[in-house]
Formats: sequence, structure tokens, C-alpha cells
Amino acid sequence: MLGFLIHCGDDNTNFQTFSSLLTATTAHSVHRSVYDCSDEAANYLFVIRNPLARALSAFNYAMPDLNDKHPFSKKFKDKEIYVDCNFWTLNDLAERGLIKDSHNTTEECRVRAKNALIGTGDNLVHWYYNYQYYYELVPPDAKIVVIRNEHIVDDWNSVETMLGGSADLTKEAIPVNNQYEKKPEEVYLSDTAKIVLCETLCNEIQVYKTILKRAQNMKKEHYIQSMQELMTSCPKEAMEETCAGAKPDISVKVEKAKGEMIY
Repeated sequence: MLGFLIHCGDDNTNFQTFSSLLTATTAHSVHRSVYDCSDEAANYLFVIRNPLARALSAFNYAMPDLNDKHPFSKKFKDKEIYVDCNFWTLNDLAERGLIKDSHNTTEECRVRAKNALIGTGDNLVHWYYNYQYYYELVPPDAKIVVIRNEHIVDDWNSVETMLGGSADLTKEAIPVNNQYEKKPEEVYLSDTAKIVLCETLCNEIQVYKTILKRAQNMKKEHYIQSMQELMTSCPKEAMEETCAGAKPDISVKVEKAKGEMIY
């Protein structure tokens, strides 16, 4: 783990760790509403993944277990998405909530679905704190390094060598934490759902591409590799650099996280 804990040990699990220069020098965090970094920080580490894959993972992560005594979040309006609008899979949210001529969905639920996905609605925690949020939270001239979820070993080693360490991390050494077996319906996305999700996530995808471009440890072939992977899920957004809809204005959310609320 890094020089701080995020979720680790919340359930008294025995988490495995390993030592490196990266773990030793990463001592502060920007996570959700926590901003524990100086604007003069040497580097900002982004751990990222394909935005569509992130959206799917975040949807399943936030899904309430109705068998729990307190199934809903105290800070986020997850009940509005899952129970009130009856969106129990991301595929369902896409096909019934994001397509204008879909049936049996109220206008209120369509608005909720879109706003939640683009991060302006406070329904799902990891949709609300999205790539746009984290990117706008760090200083404009911040030095960025990246670890892609799909290429952890390569990217970890590239950052490690950039810091003066050795590229000796192997796939076998990586602990697997916070993982559960997923049901087929939880990961299924129809072609129609993928298209509308990618369209809605267009601005988020452009931010993802910008982060990759700015990353000091990313070589040109690494960026091309990620774009080729993005082409398999969101080909139109991978190729284009502009979106039909304007990027959401989240300046108040960002400043509030820094403790400098704009009125």
C-alpha cells in the first residue's frame, strides 16, 4: 500500500503490502472530499482505468444490499437511483434512463441518471468524485504520474524507475484486495447501452485522455495502447476530442473540497 490507507483494513482483512520508493514517497492523498496535499507537491499520482469500466465498477460498488440493517449511504442519494428509479444494473440505467424514447421511466429518473453519471448529481460516490473532479482539484501546473489499472505492473515500474528505484514489481507480487465474484447481469452491457453511456461520459473520457497525455511516466506507445483499448468500448469518444454537450461546471464542488467555498 502507499503511505496512507484507503479502505484498507475496514473489515479487519489481512492486507498484503510491499515496499518501494513509490510507497515510501507517496505520503498524502486526494480522495473524495479529502484534500491532504500541498500545492507545491512534487508529483500527483492518478490511478485510473477505462472510464466505461470505471463507471460499471462504481455502479456495482455503490449498489445497496437491502438485507443490511442500514443499506443506504448517509451522504449520497443512492436510494434514488436503485430503489426509487429501479435501476439495478448499469445496463438498465443506460437503456431506460439515458435513452430519450425509453418507456416506463419518468423524466425525473432520466435526469437523475444523467446527472449522476456525469458527476453533477450526488447519488453515487465514485460517479460524483470522477476524473474531472480530481483533475480540476489539483493545481493546473501539477506534475502528473499515472498507474493504469489495466497495466499496473508496467506503470508502477515506470514510476519507480523515474523516482530512482528498480523496476522489479511482478504480477505475482500484487495482492488482490477488495474483490468479489460478480453476477453476469452486473457486468453485462448491450451495444445500445455502451453507445449511450459513452456519449454521456464523453467529457469524462476527454479528461481521462488528458491525464494520460500529461503523465510524465507515459511513453507514446503507452498512450496509443490505452487509446486502442478505449476504441473497443467507446470508439467515437476515443477518436474525437470534443463532445456534443458542454463539460459540467463543478467549480463549487472543487472549491468546497479545498475548504474555499465560492459564494
